[in-house]
Amino acid sequence: MGRPIFQHPGDPSAQPFSGRPEKPLPPHAYSNGPGHGPFPPEMQRGYVDPATSPSLASSHPSMRPAMEDISPPSSPGEEPKQLTAVISAQMKCKVFLKQAHSQWKSLGGGKLKLYHQQPTNVKQLVVEADTKEKTLMISTIILTDAVERVGKTGVAIELSDKGASTGIVYMIQLRNETSATGLFNSLLAGSDRTTSG
Repeated sequence: MGRPIFQHPGDPSAQPFSGRPEKPLPPHAYSNGPGHGPFPPEMQRGYVDPATSPSLASSHPSMRPAMEDISPPSSPGEEPKQLTAVISAQMKCKVFLKQAHSQWKSLGGGKLKLYHQQPTNVKQLVVEADTKEKTLMISTIILTDAVERVGKTGVAIELSDKGASTGIVYMIQLRNETSATGLFNSLLAGSDRTTSG
């Protein structure tokens, strides 16, 4: 039976293990000199920038396309809809601003124009002061749930901002009931609200 691989220290036949004789390292191994490294010269490779290497560019974060770069292009057959606007109402009026406790503050006379955009059915009310300066008094997109009649000759309108009500209410007072009814109907035209005064 051969000698055991691992011998007990007390075994008189144990021989000190001298190990494999060391071989001297080549002069280029682990040298810090210029042009040397832990590999032989024939195995040394220069630094490869992944951003410029064709084989690694696709995996480098700086070369990956941004989300907006890979968004699908618009269909070639699609064209934006043509929008047209007409003035559906134009008249003189008096403007009042609603204050606390249902009180109305007079802001003077004005000239009203109601712009109606098609096919979106968007309406914009513009009122300029009836003066030489033509100061802009009201300019708002009409929300159909923000229009109400006030008495026989008044129409209350709540201003909007980006589709939301602001809580600011103006009253447009017309010369007679017929004009007030006509303005009210024009403001609600094309909506699901009734336009009976």
